[in-house]
Amino acid sequence: MAAGNDAASSQGGRGSALDSALDRRFQGVTNTMESIQGLSTWCIENKKHNSAVVRSWIKWLRKCECC
Repeated sequence: MAAGNDAASSQGGRGSALDSALDRRFQGVTNTMESIQGLSTWCIENKKHNSAVVRSWIKWLRKCECC
């Protein structure tokens, strides 16, 4: 986990901007096809930040009332 934190901090603040963008994306997702496709497309376009996407996804899953 420390390696992931080092990678985010070595991006010069970009990690926090990416985290904010992910938070907005996950907060706004609904169970419609368009919403899920939009999130999926965004994740594919930002696949070089896959570890941050997964960390944020897990964080939002833990917040979810359904789990």
